[in-house]
Amino acid sequence: MTALLAVAALAASLVVLSPGSRASAAVPTACLPNRVSVTNTVSSRPGGTTAQLVFTSRSAPNCLWSVNSTGYQFVSASGVAIGPVVYQLPRPLTIRWIPIYSGHQVVARVTTMAGVQCTTKSATRLRVGVVGTTPLVVTLSTPIAVCVGGTTAWTSVTTALPVAPRCSALALTTSLGASNGGAGTIYYALVFRNVSTSACVVAGIPTIRALSGVNYLGPPARVVTMAGYGLPIRLVPGARASATLGVAETGNWSHATCAPATAAGVAVTFAGARHVVALKVSVCTKLASLTTRGVVAGVSGNL
Repeated sequence: MTALLAVAALAASLVVLSPGSRASAAVPTACLPNRVSVTNTVSSRPGGTTAQLVFTSRSAPNCLWSVNSTGYQFVSASGVAIGPVVYQLPRPLTIRWIPIYSGHQVVARVTTMAGVQCTTKSATRLRVGVVGTTPLVVTLSTPIAVCVGGTTAWTSVTTALPVAPRCSALALTTSLGASNGGAGTIYYALVFRNVSTSACVVAGIPTIRALSGVNYLGPPARVVTMAGYGLPIRLVPGARASATLGVAETGNWSHATCAPATAAGVAVTFAGARHVVALKVSVCTKLASLTTRGVVAGVSGNL
């Protein structure tokens, strides 16, 4: 009996979704409402109308999405809620949060019946939210007739998390971006651009070696592991991600310890491809005076 009461209490808590409401147990990293951009299309077929919403994460490195506790509710032009809050079915009672990395998408389809034996009201917006967040209100591209009564009153939700393939060696170009210096080290952004015709995912840390002609100078760049760097990033065609190259001043070490030499560029190996980027810098040949860290969204490398 105790277990049944707990289940009932949880189920009841999930249907609370009033305009501007905010529960006491906030979820600060939830994708709604300020960490995603959203577009929508409306399509009709005999017996039903579907609003498809595409949520794109713009939170670096990620935000959290819950398929089973995200509720959808149609809203009229005057702001009145139409029908109940609807969740994806079947809806497990365990709330599971899924990390949605920057640039990745969630696609939700909200379908409502239309036609025979159905009392309808016109909805112009969809309110989307979870307990602990302020709902996100999406203006529909076309008003929808929503069933609110009769024998065919029904609305359903399906959600998909598209998976893009890893970027191939031919999908990316590499270029030098902005720079910033401080504390004896100059940092450069290495920018990776998706030049293919389809979306793909990059992740991880590039391997970087200083070059003199075709010869390597010194050991590979030392990898600096930092939270939030190197996580998967979905790149649509033309989109860019970046990593940071740190070039420490060779004067930080003695001449004998460092054995400095001038590099004409760096070889950057990432996603199965090796690219040479022109960059004239002084590097140590006896120790790693270069550093690198994992990719992030955008072109700054988070300098």
